[in-house]
Amino acid sequence: MKLAIILALLALAAAYSAAHYLPPGPAVGTASTISGTQELALSEQDLRQLGMASATGCRTEVYSTGEYAPLMQYSFCNYTINSLNGTEVVLELKKFANSEDLNGTYQYESLHLRGFQGLISENDYGDLSRFYANNESAVYYYHLWIGKNEFLIHITSKGDAQAGGYIAETGRKILAKFG
Repeated sequence: MKLAIILALLALAAAYSAAHYLPPGPAVGTASTISGTQELALSEQDLRQLGMASATGCRTEVYSTGEYAPLMQYSFCNYTINSLNGTEVVLELKKFANSEDLNGTYQYESLHLRGFQGLISENDYGDLSRFYANNESAVYYYHLWIGKNEFLIHITSKGDAQAGGYIAETGRKILAKFG
């Protein structure tokens, strides 16, 4: 039930991101070789190194962008942490047309969809990162948001209190893909 609520909130945030009314700014060039969200998803080797498994794989959607639709790509991946009794991990990846729309979405999501237990860290994974924890009825939720180039990375877990380290390492592994 709680996972369904989290997924519903994530879907609302994605809909907001694609529909808000900020006009797009100029395109920002990047030195990154990452061209799409699929390249940031965890590979089988990444999953083995992290001690995780793919639960349902990843789904990717590609959108036409315009003045009021800055979201270019959206990927959603579902994983489990093998050693933590079915702890679930959701990886949400978004690619925007420009950095202004990324920043506006990052600010909205990372401040409004956070855990109320507290902020673990801010800017430890680059200039735009926030890591939050939440504990509800002995179920721990971790949320890590990272903004990198034109990408918004959101990693969420539901389950064991020890999942925080897995979420942190997942964030580092994804950032390493930028080179």
